[in-house]
Amino acid sequence: MASGSSAQGFDFATPFSSQQLPQAESKQGLKCELKKFDSLFNSKGERYLLRAGSKVDLGPAQKDSAYESALVLTKFWNREKEEEYTELEIRSPYMKAALKAVVPQYQDFNVDVKHIIIRDEPKPIFHFRRELREFGGELTDAVAAGHLLFLLKYMYDVLSTEIRGYYDFVEGPTTPSLDFLNLWMVFRHGDLIYVKTNHSKISRGRVLRFKAMSRCKCKFPWCRSSRWSLDAERIDYDGDDFGHTITYADIEPYEGYRPLHDLVVVPLQYHPDQLVIRERLITRGQKFANLHGSHYRQYKGIAEILGGGRNLTFVGEEDEFPLQSTHIAGRIMIDSSAFSSARPTHMPYLSSNKKVFRTANKDHLRMEDDEYIICHNMIPGFALNEKKWGFFDVDLIEDVELNVDAWNSLMIKEHQKRMILSLVQVHEDQRLDFDDVIKGKGKGMVFLLHGEPGVGKTLTAGNVADFCEKPLIKIDSGDLGTSTESVEKGISDVFHLAEKWHAVLLLDEADVFLEQRQTADLNRNSLVSVFLRVLEYYEGILFLTTNRVGTFDRAFKSRIHLAIHYPKLSHETRKSLWHSFLVRASAESAIALSYTGELDVFAREDLNGRQIRNVVRTAHALAVSDGNMIAAEHVQMALEAMKTFEADFDIGHAEAQRELHDIASSHVSSRSAKRPRLAS
Repeated sequence: MASGSSAQGFDFATPFSSQQLPQAESKQGLKCELKKFDSLFNSKGERYLLRAGSKVDLGPAQKDSAYESALVLTKFWNREKEEEYTELEIRSPYMKAALKAVVPQYQDFNVDVKHIIIRDEPKPIFHFRRELREFGGELTDAVAAGHLLFLLKYMYDVLSTEIRGYYDFVEGPTTPSLDFLNLWMVFRHGDLIYVKTNHSKISRGRVLRFKAMSRCKCKFPWCRSSRWSLDAERIDYDGDDFGHTITYADIEPYEGYRPLHDLVVVPLQYHPDQLVIRERLITRGQKFANLHGSHYRQYKGIAEILGGGRNLTFVGEEDEFPLQSTHIAGRIMIDSSAFSSARPTHMPYLSSNKKVFRTANKDHLRMEDDEYIICHNMIPGFALNEKKWGFFDVDLIEDVELNVDAWNSLMIKEHQKRMILSLVQVHEDQRLDFDDVIKGKGKGMVFLLHGEPGVGKTLTAGNVADFCEKPLIKIDSGDLGTSTESVEKGISDVFHLAEKWHAVLLLDEADVFLEQRQTADLNRNSLVSVFLRVLEYYEGILFLTTNRVGTFDRAFKSRIHLAIHYPKLSHETRKSLWHSFLVRASAESAIALSYTGELDVFAREDLNGRQIRNVVRTAHALAVSDGNMIAAEHVQMALEAMKTFEADFDIGHAEAQRELHDIASSHVSSRSAKRPRLAS
């Protein structure tokens, strides 16, 4: 049949053995034939090539004898003369052209200069058999059609047993099933796969785009490599742009046939809830794409938190930050860019040869549904309460529920509230720019809150943050290290994050950075000097709390815009706090205890706000255990427990101080006894 004649005479639906294939010209890869070879090791450990069924080493000529053959099959044997794998080399230009046109992984393949090599089963030919048939049905070149028929016939011959099982258990039944060894038959390159998680909700799984799968062929049943290892791709965000990354999944071995939808990884088309999954995960992908940049959010559930490193901005090697599944319930900041700077080894690397969605062009907001559906289910962020970086489940990220009413219940004087809010509002007004003489200095707003513990200093900063709808970053000296270098870097990085996130920054118990410099204590002097220097260039809102304002370095006086003293709690203030905490635990209990006059009794106890909160929490737990409302006896039990602990603590502390004093005295006496006397 001459080149260019019609291929309509070929029936692509009937068995190939009943059809006559066209003759091909005698050129490279143009003969419709299959040549077989064996690759073995000789006594020197060198590979040599034999034509299948022959014992003659082909030598340097290698496969030249198969120059005209469309297909060349080589079987590779190990040193123990056991078959390792096979390679099918496709030399026919017509076959290569068909594969390039139909099979996704060969679309960018240069068929003019390279042969296509398929290891072991001809998987891509099986997976795209229908598309190849349709392609062949449209060919007008009989030679090309004949080559494609030959390729398909080869595949059907090699996989005849597997294909019969496939049609019996996958194509025919209403519940598709398959045995473990032949799972590759339902995983096709480019198709969507659904990866289940330990969670029951459908939306909590992942959809990926399948690329390839492999497994160990050793004969040992305990070999963990005998499981199927799947390579797939998803869309991730590196802090700048969105793009494709490679990820992995495994299917453990099992006996017999198993329904596909019961597998931990299943082709999406075989999942009975595929339509629900598609809808929910497309929505989640859109949510993921909209979380680029910085976002203040709320979270409740399991997150993958990076442990290690006391300094929240400390940068180290990846193994210094092991991922730990942690329950997080509180405010978070979503910021992949900041995460990339703090934990660069945990950021994804986007594939350079795949499509990249540039955020500058808003490409990520114009993805197709099949792109949104493979977006990552986790996104980097920072847990504000825990002061830890980690990865957060997109499904569990919610808008922040701000407690704006808490400001009104804050127990400080009204004129103090007004001054705080006025200064904050002026600071946030972009029209008012009070720069220092030196550009970039003097733009921050610094508040000093001083007084006894538990009188509301920390609460004030949190309420200001909520009232202004800003995140609160709370740190103390322990988060910043002890050396001058770590403190300077820690403070600079925290101040940078606070400015970037437009956050309220709280430096709790800041005494170590604020105390008067002394000639004899060079290390403390360095810490104070570093803090002063960094503070001068800070442009955000900063709250400092301390119990010892009298020890401050005088240089801080000019840096503080407003200082508020928190006196010891009065009887009325304590009563209000008792009522407030009881209402949060049980409104009915608060009303009952107030009516009986018990709140007045409780308020006579000389407690601070933190102690009152802890007593109410313990009393509430006791009441819940009894199945009742909070009663006076529950509060009294909690009070007695707290008093007993504090008494024991004071006794233990006093004994420890005496022991330290005795040790020090003994040491001094010992040194005095050993000191030689001067001659008289």
